[in-house]
Amino acid sequence: MVDATGIEKIIPHRGDMRLIDEIREFNDNSGVGIHYVRDDEFWCAGHFPGNPIMPGVLQIEALAQTACFIALMHLGLTDGKTLGYFTTMEKIKFSHMVRPGDVLELHVELLMSKMSLYKFHGIAMVGDKKVAEATFTAIMDTPKEN
Repeated sequence: MVDATGIEKIIPHRGDMRLIDEIREFNDNSGVGIHYVRDDEFWCAGHFPGNPIMPGVLQIEALAQTACFIALMHLGLTDGKTLGYFTTMEKIKFSHMVRPGDVLELHVELLMSKMSLYKFHGIAMVGDKKVAEATFTAIMDTPKEN
């Protein structure tokens, strides 16, 4: 298992935008990330007042961060400087609401890699319920020093 400190050594996301709290397992082709959905997250007050529901875009972002971790480990880029950028998102489906108190399991599988382009399929689960699913592509890029 990799905790938040270990995750931040690999991916550049920080503060409210780091949406994975643990990586429970991973290899070159797949992994499982975890996000503990809390009632103090920035979106709770406005999405929706008195009835907080985790926005779908953040669920997809959590899948993408798990995928980024896997891709960077696959590439051996573990200095936290390489960024992953979405290039496509396809076949996005939302099945159930995600609420504070839920444990969001982020199952990601690498479908294809070519140079610095990676295509993944991700399924987000809460317990035994699929809550979101997507296929997405990202490019890994290390910004140039100024």
